[in-house]
Amino acid sequence: MAHSLHYQIGESIRTIEAEVGKLHDLAATLKNSGNNELAWAISQQAQKLIEAAVGLRMAMAG
Repeated sequence: MAHSLHYQIGESIRTIEAEVGKLHDLAATLKNSGNNELAWAISQQAQKLIEAAVGLRMAMAG
């Protein structure tokens, strides 16, 4: 059971990291098109997702 839980958490972390990459790409595209406010907002939300992923990794390690 614990192994399965670790696997599921690991998969969730990898999914979050992949989506954060997409959000960063979107933010860069928006910034290049002059929509700095929306790019900034997306970057901030991506940062929150990164923090969540780090928290999950810490919980798995501890």
